[in-house]
Amino acid sequence: MKTDITVVKASHLQPFISFLDKVGAPLDRLLNQVNLHADYFSDQENLIAEAPFWALLEHASYSQGIEDLGFQVTEQLSLDSFGVFGAKVMQADSLHQALTTFIRDMGQQSNCPPFWLMEQGAFVWFCRLGTQGIKKGHWPIEQHVISLMIQLVRGFTTATWTPPKVHLQTHTLKGADNTASFSNSQILINKAFTGICISKSLLLNGAVIKPKDRVAEEVAHQMTISTVNSHVIKELLMQSCANQPLNAQQIANSLGLNIRHMQRLLKEEGCSYRELSEQVLFKQSQVMLSTEQLSVLEVALALGYSDAANFTRAFKRWSGLSPTQYKLLLN
Repeated sequence: MKTDITVVKASHLQPFISFLDKVGAPLDRLLNQVNLHADYFSDQENLIAEAPFWALLEHASYSQGIEDLGFQVTEQLSLDSFGVFGAKVMQADSLHQALTTFIRDMGQQSNCPPFWLMEQGAFVWFCRLGTQGIKKGHWPIEQHVISLMIQLVRGFTTATWTPPKVHLQTHTLKGADNTASFSNSQILINKAFTGICISKSLLLNGAVIKPKDRVAEEVAHQMTISTVNSHVIKELLMQSCANQPLNAQQIANSLGLNIRHMQRLLKEEGCSYRELSEQVLFKQSQVMLSTEQLSVLEVALALGYSDAANFTRAFKRWSGLSPTQYKLLLN
């Protein structure tokens, strides 16, 4: 199923946040411009909508005069800097295994369109379509993704390896003049997909960069991020309950959508924002009420209710019990 809401794990985006903070960019202001908040990046497993984050990178690139933002962030990092996903890729026994692991497990990192390999004579192309329809921030993200793909290959070749040919979907090379990623590469723009050309003779190469601590087996097998819009929104609602509960308008803003578009997407899947919100609130309230230290009033306030009586009525509608009765049953 095609999703209109493309998300990526915070672990993949944290290097950008760290870089912007390091260079003194007004991070809070930049985040506010795109309806994001620094707290969203505090947990590596949090999902961040692509559209507002891409817009953040475009604003940062222009306002800070960093035309090569995507290159600068990604070229200085090995792939295992990007959470569990990157660490798994770099633990592969060969370049070919690393490429196939990257392609197979990318769905655990983002619900973007898949990557793929395409053979061409003595070469193999490592390709990406990417999320279509998002214009703002497309070039900084293209810089990042192509650098990420090149950094993967460098982990199994040399630190200065560059692809003989590069395909880019963008129509510009602004900021690419001095990038190490494209040194000695033939670059073609306005292509249907992003891709780098790799000699087949390199595919059996082992890692030349020693991976960081190995990823535990139980951690390595993560869930694939859903491409069902309602599932993505429900996950974002659960995240917001763990930090600061968000209303429908705020959730829509964080997705880069207007609220009517979000409601229409949910209606197409046979549900509503209110239904999803109440499912999440009920689940969160059950967890919080099971904690003896929290009073009913404290739970109500934590879930965004200004009046405990409203929470009590809602909980009774969901469960048939008042919050106090529920706590007594548990304790």
